[in-house]
Amino acid sequence: MVFDLGTGPVSLYLHVPLCKSRCSYCGFYSEPKKIWQGREKAYLDRLLQEISSITAPEGGFHTVYIGGGDPANLKAEGLKTLLHEIHRAGKPIETTIEANPESIDENLFLLFEEGLVSRLSMGIQSMDDTILSRLGRSATTSQNRRALRTAQEARERWNIDISVDLMVALPGQTAQMATDDIDQICSIVDVEHISLYCLTVEEGTLLAQEVAEQKITVWDEDGQEQFLRTMWEALAKRGFEHYEVSNFAKGRQYSKHNCVYWRLDDYLGLGSSAASTVGNTHWEQTHDFDRWIEEPPLSGYEREDTSAIERLEEYLMMGLRTRWGIDKALFAERFGTSFDELFANIIAHFNPDWYVDTKYFFSLTEDGWMVLDEILVRFVLQIPESLDPT
Repeated sequence: MVFDLGTGPVSLYLHVPLCKSRCSYCGFYSEPKKIWQGREKAYLDRLLQEISSITAPEGGFHTVYIGGGDPANLKAEGLKTLLHEIHRAGKPIETTIEANPESIDENLFLLFEEGLVSRLSMGIQSMDDTILSRLGRSATTSQNRRALRTAQEARERWNIDISVDLMVALPGQTAQMATDDIDQICSIVDVEHISLYCLTVEEGTLLAQEVAEQKITVWDEDGQEQFLRTMWEALAKRGFEHYEVSNFAKGRQYSKHNCVYWRLDDYLGLGSSAASTVGNTHWEQTHDFDRWIEEPPLSGYEREDTSAIERLEEYLMMGLRTRWGIDKALFAERFGTSFDELFANIIAHFNPDWYVDTKYFFSLTEDGWMVLDEILVRFVLQIPESLDPT
């Protein structure tokens, strides 16, 4: 199989599904240390083989994001080798690496010192030991603080961007505890970006089992909304711009790579369970860790060609998550039809507090984001079948 990356900008996502242990809530594909220990190099080598087999876009990849799992389990030297291979065709405008707190130490500094990584995304989640334990997190609050101090040192020395992931509406958590988490983090590190998520009970996880057995009680939708509104207000007071449903930035330090997803721009995903979107085609890697490192490079990627209606649905789903919403001129250019002609009728029946509608843009407010699923359903039902010639 050969990916046709076209002629325009393409970003790169690498999935590294290596975790020390599996969190109770996690629905993403990852493997615990007992599965991968001693085979990290095999995974790294396979990534290198696949990257070298791809004809990179002219000038290199637009952005790069190495996520997981915990990519720091490939060790700094392994990541250095990987990033040198990626940067051979040109330096991306942003290179992000995810890392869990227990894996963040001075060994990662060589990635920043050489300019291979410009952005560090840290999975902090909570600053309370009881909650961290309940979630099955490997890190303690002490390790979180140490990781934050290490990140701050890297920021001061190499001016890297720092992003922190936080979860709210956690079992046993109050809104005050959640805002205290922000205060603690901001007192340690000059964080410019925060991703904030409500705890979601994913089918097939240990958390789902514990909820079903009534061992853990989770917040209902009303409780989650109160958490979110409290946190949104707290972040706004600290100068964070709410630029996407779950993402906040200071000084316009948006995640450039995630903006690729939200605009439905092209990106290539490599690694076990990685996904790609290039043009009108989706690709999904179907092999688990064992099979992926054993099969020939670039095998196991399944192709799905999307229809015009499917692409429009995705465009609405992703675009309405952002503060910029839908650019009506770009919409017409992309889909050959007018946004207003398609949707003005249903928009007229929306609560006016949900949206902002101008000649040039349509976007949702924070109140609109609270009912995003309902809004999307109404939009999708309005899409005419005649839009898709197939």
